[in-house]
Amino acid sequence: MSGAPRKNANSDGWRVLNRPDVILAIAMTVLLLPASLIAVVQAQAIPDPSAAAVITALFALVHAASLVSVRLPVTAFAVASLAMLALALLPGGAGVAGAPAALFPSSFAYLLCIGEVVALRTLSFALGALVVGVAGAAVIAWTPASSMADDIRMGLFVGLSAMIAAAWVIGLLQRQRGQYAEERQRTRVREAIAAERMRINRDLHDVVAHSMTVMIAQADVARALINDDPDASTRALRVVTDTGRDALRGMRSVIAADADAPREPVPDIDAIDGLVDRVRSTETDTRLEVTGAPRRLESDALIALHHAVREALTNAVRHTMPPRRITVALEWSANQVVVTVDDDGGSGPGPVSPGSGLGLIGMAERVRLAGGALSAGPQHQQGWRVRIELPYAEDEAARRDGRVG
Repeated sequence: MSGAPRKNANSDGWRVLNRPDVILAIAMTVLLLPASLIAVVQAQAIPDPSAAAVITALFALVHAASLVSVRLPVTAFAVASLAMLALALLPGGAGVAGAPAALFPSSFAYLLCIGEVVALRTLSFALGALVVGVAGAAVIAWTPASSMADDIRMGLFVGLSAMIAAAWVIGLLQRQRGQYAEERQRTRVREAIAAERMRINRDLHDVVAHSMTVMIAQADVARALINDDPDASTRALRVVTDTGRDALRGMRSVIAADADAPREPVPDIDAIDGLVDRVRSTETDTRLEVTGAPRRLESDALIALHHAVREALTNAVRHTMPPRRITVALEWSANQVVVTVDDDGGSGPGPVSPGSGLGLIGMAERVRLAGGALSAGPQHQQGWRVRIELPYAEDEAARRDGRVG
């Protein structure tokens, strides 16, 4: 979870406003709409105030469509196309005798709508947008209300088609760039899952190594006492049997141990209290709340729980400004243990720290392989919650035995 960006409504809205296409749409609205309004006022070809009001409303509609196209590209393109068609049929002057109102500066915002359709939708939509755009250029150039000469009409059509084609190509490049970024993200996710599984394998190596050590020691005891103390020998063999079963239940995947990888002892449930204590400071108020009667967890579930709580605490401290409050609630319910790590968001978001942003994926994969589930998301205004659910050892063993049988 380290380095994973936190998402909430405010940050999502800021990311939308921080997109280059949105910034460009806003800039066009601020710069081109006033210029178009001034042109409408000064145009001698629009003596009727009602016509000027209609043209102004259509300009505003085109700019609004360019802003909405980030989320609704097809709808925005359809609305902007209808508005441009109406502008093509209205007189405007626009510096050329008899030129339609579609040639006022605000019409450049229509190019953004074309680019968004190409970038965000399928190729069929992209080709449709190109056809509609070129057809619109033809309507603007050869509108019956215009008195332009034929050579001017042809030059206007070629120029408008070139701008539409340029917007289409830019949208296509953005589309390819987005597809490349998505492929890189999928690759990073696959690598994160593979790395987490390698860490899980190393942890399972510790589980098996510990179990085998106990089994060998107890087997030696049983062999030494088999004649002198049969009861003690039987107890030792029972320990061997139980330990072997526990080790087998802890095996979740093929072990790929790395001899050079660091080894850690298998944590127990009491280690959660130690994690909470280590985070507590004058800037961080941490609490551990435990409800219900403790039950036994499998070794892989204990490891997954320990790692998830540790990463959730680290993330809460890393991504919030002090003072902050973090609550770890450990609930022993009827069928599973549920652990939630809640923070209050502190005094605000912390500084951006380096990280892959894939920590949650690794945590969720580890918990999933232990038979549980992990979820994370915002709570209240600024806080964040991580919730881990893991089955008890006897329930997980019964589930596996039923699946095998």
